[in-house]
Amino acid sequence: MEYIHDTDYAYITEKFRDLTNRSHTSNRFVRNDALFAESTGLTSDEILEGIRKQDSTLTHLSHPVRKAKAFAYVLEHTRINCDSRDRFPAIHMIDRPLNKTVIAAWNNEVFTKIIPEVNPVRSAMEKNAIATMWTDYDHSVPYWDRILPLGFAGILRESEEARETRETITPDMSAFYDGIKITYEAILHFLGRLEKQAEAQNNPRLAAALRNLQTDAPGTFYEALLTDYLYFMLSEHIEGLQARSLSNFDRVFYPFYRKDLAAGITEEEIREDLAYFFLQFMSIGNYWGQPVYLGGCTEDEGTVVNELSYLFLDVYDRMGIYNPKLQIKVAASTPKPFLQKALDMIRRGNSSIVFVSDATMRTALMRAGASAEEARMCDVKGCYEYNIRGAVDIGMNYVNLLKPLEFALHQGHDGVSGAFMGLDCCPAEGYTDFDAFLTEYKRQLSHIIDTVIETVNIFEDYLDTINPQSLLSAAFPNCIRTGRDALGGGAANNVSGMMFGFMADAADSLANIRKYVFERKMLSLTELRDMLDADFAGNEKWRRIFLADPDKYGNNKDLPDGIAADIADFICGQVNGRPNAKRRGGTWAPGFHVARMSYNWANQTASSANGRKRGEELSKNLSASMGMNREGATAAILSITKIDATKFASDACLDLGLLPSAVQGDDGLEAMYGLLATFLRRNGHAMHINVFSADTLRQAQKEPEKYKDLQIRVCGWNVLFNQICKVEQDAFIRQAESLV
Repeated sequence: MEYIHDTDYAYITEKFRDLTNRSHTSNRFVRNDALFAESTGLTSDEILEGIRKQDSTLTHLSHPVRKAKAFAYVLEHTRINCDSRDRFPAIHMIDRPLNKTVIAAWNNEVFTKIIPEVNPVRSAMEKNAIATMWTDYDHSVPYWDRILPLGFAGILRESEEARETRETITPDMSAFYDGIKITYEAILHFLGRLEKQAEAQNNPRLAAALRNLQTDAPGTFYEALLTDYLYFMLSEHIEGLQARSLSNFDRVFYPFYRKDLAAGITEEEIREDLAYFFLQFMSIGNYWGQPVYLGGCTEDEGTVVNELSYLFLDVYDRMGIYNPKLQIKVAASTPKPFLQKALDMIRRGNSSIVFVSDATMRTALMRAGASAEEARMCDVKGCYEYNIRGAVDIGMNYVNLLKPLEFALHQGHDGVSGAFMGLDCCPAEGYTDFDAFLTEYKRQLSHIIDTVIETVNIFEDYLDTINPQSLLSAAFPNCIRTGRDALGGGAANNVSGMMFGFMADAADSLANIRKYVFERKMLSLTELRDMLDADFAGNEKWRRIFLADPDKYGNNKDLPDGIAADIADFICGQVNGRPNAKRRGGTWAPGFHVARMSYNWANQTASSANGRKRGEELSKNLSASMGMNREGATAAILSITKIDATKFASDACLDLGLLPSAVQGDDGLEAMYGLLATFLRRNGHAMHINVFSADTLRQAQKEPEKYKDLQIRVCGWNVLFNQICKVEQDAFIRQAESLV
């Protein structure tokens, strides 16, 4: 099969390999002061001490102004490198210096002096692996449709114009605009620092671009890439807010691409600039990966996909990289050859691509109150989450769906620690039928949900007090219009997310309880409880029965799938639309992924009635428990899509595993496309794919030096197989062994 713009650009790969083998790029972002010239700035410790000393003299000022001045201090003193061999400047990463200084101090002040009642609740819930309730500043997307057309200087000008045209301005508004002015003036000054450094290091093209960006918006594809990269670095590593997408790339960058071609810049030059851009994010090495997305719909329902979309995939593919990680927003108009190109990359080992449904996201957002246009232009971000542009999501509230089961079995007590964390209820022998037990499970789950919402609503009123966001807010139209910080209710949409984990484990456990306790009466609920408390010691026979039972979620089985859909509907009814903090003025929404909690909470979660022992990995996303998808890919798709992903404007991802033998040749590619089409047709939200065999993974364990480039998709990001621990490797081997 041929794709447009599929020319061999082997030199890009060679340049990439050459650059990553040189110390200036492979170490360009590590936190080592010595790798940057002393003449370009201070050490990490000196900067941290300088921030603290400066801030001690500013206590009479507002938090937005104090943080902005700390931001300016870092930009004035951080070490930099503009090596002539690279096209982007290296900025010394000090691991979020503002988080370690002013933000940490304000966080401590809020939680110890203003709302001291909150921390004991948070601590107890997290200690027992029931729920996390973390302050979160890391799930927002910069407003690229303003940042790139305006540039840093244009954003500053618009902010000042908004201030000057206000009829009235409160002290809080004044502090808001002052923080933006200090922040963006510091950025422009920093661009001047970088320009001088580029000139000193004989990097004239970079110097010229930096010179232009001090006064104007980016005018070329290269300058747009540079602006995107600089904003990311300033936000992620200095301001202290992750930029959870590098943009809807093929839509936002397309005008720059066409303008360059019209000006006589060759496609080869554009490809090489893009390759160097990708190189920055491989060099940074963010464990979670840096998101960027392609595709979507135009206003007339045509496709956003264009020649830049293909070029993007082609360069990425030929570089053999896995960061940034890619999301493809798939609509009815998305060209089949483009999707097949992405699927072909996946079957050849590049699993850093996730497909998300444009139709499902739009329907869910409109059901949640977004306009049709807001829904069409929604941002994809993070692992596979989404929201309208200019929104702020707070999403570090993870909930363990197995804990309500523990509470129901132990009269409100935790199944591991014994702590009374739930609601008082009858003993195990008191349940007359499965419906009574399921009702109690839901009552305990509702109690957890209420606790999370009540607790988080208290501290979310102080998010902009703890960490005001001048950099982000300046680019949000609604923030500039209202004079309010993005974390203080100024964003266009202010969502608090609650992420529910281990659906498959919960559904399979409840299915086994219904079948073996209440229907077949092969053991009592008390006997089951004692068996689980003993971690199946002396009851290995029962554990094997539970594991071997064919009614497993993820296999298109009515019993567990129906339970999962019922739990999801119950969660939606309990969470959707509930008001969050008054200052934010938004609502709550549920989702179904918990990142690394599948591993982190494994030892704090008791053995479960699906045959899982305490300490073993918990199920990911809305996928089957590891190794339990025995009926193939179609069955997995049919299971997950029984949960209506349009009922909640958040994530519902399927982790799909396929054997290499099943995806070979044109027929194999067509089969992959058919699976994706089926998933989308049934209103699935997000799907990513691992193509591997158990034999290959076992061999990679034995001879890792021969499999240095073997990628694995872990929840919502990619890693190299050899970089994960043996416990996780063994889990993927079990998954591969179950594939049919």
